[in-house]
Amino acid sequence: MILPDQSLLKPFIVQRRDQLAKAKARRSLGQIQGKVGDMPMTRGFHGALAAAFKAGGAPAVIAELKGGSPFDPSFRTMVPYKPLAEDFEAVGAAALSVAVERQAFRGSYSDLATVRGAVGIPLLAQDIIFDLYQIIEARLSGADAVMLSAALLGPQLAEFRERAASVAMDPLVQVHTPEEVEAALAAGADFICVTNRDIHTFELKPGTCEALIPLIPPEKVLVVAEGGLGTAADRDRLGAVGAKALLIGTALMKDEDPAGVLEQVLGIETEVAD
Repeated sequence: MILPDQSLLKPFIVQRRDQLAKAKARRSLGQIQGKVGDMPMTRGFHGALAAAFKAGGAPAVIAELKGGSPFDPSFRTMVPYKPLAEDFEAVGAAALSVAVERQAFRGSYSDLATVRGAVGIPLLAQDIIFDLYQIIEARLSGADAVMLSAALLGPQLAEFRERAASVAMDPLVQVHTPEEVEAALAAGADFICVTNRDIHTFELKPGTCEALIPLIPPEKVLVVAEGGLGTAADRDRLGAVGAKALLIGTALMKDEDPAGVLEQVLGIETEVAD
């Protein structure tokens, strides 16, 4: 794990490490790995996005459910996970991302399990992953994909990708710089999320997606864009440079009508009764 001394992520890592120590004390990695074989087959996350893009000719949308964000301390909300997930699916989200990290994103694996029981579309477990144990945790909770940060994992990225694939989950590799794009491609990534957000400084740098997406070979990699996105214009602009999906979270969750925002992003006309 690569963590600069000044990384704002550090306190969240410390908290997450403590949570993992307690989880491992209850159930070892060997114990939880043995349960993977009893789980239903995953619903292809990568495949669902590719199919939605092919069908619509525009980037698919991954709608994220979370109760908070380390990037926006003012954002704290109670999330009605089941009805909101159902709404997002009904509106047209191709997949969902569910926060499972407690301190930064105010989520949990029980929230993911709730969503899993409510919808038929694939789910991504949104966590700060730095331990292989977390990949198995995500699989046992019903996740179909995990987000792996190239900035955080460094040379361990290929190992974590392979571990996720070995339990039938799609590893989505998050990048923020040209060097991280190179590292992701070198690690064999065929599913990359370009983010406008620096995970260590929390700084949002608009335009990062537009700068980095053209560096990624579209015939080999399905590219997701994220970071400060939430409009139909974002979808059009990023689709034009090669994104096949957008991950949208805060713009949905901070609005009083999250499903309405998703409709606007997807260009869905809402009929108003006379």
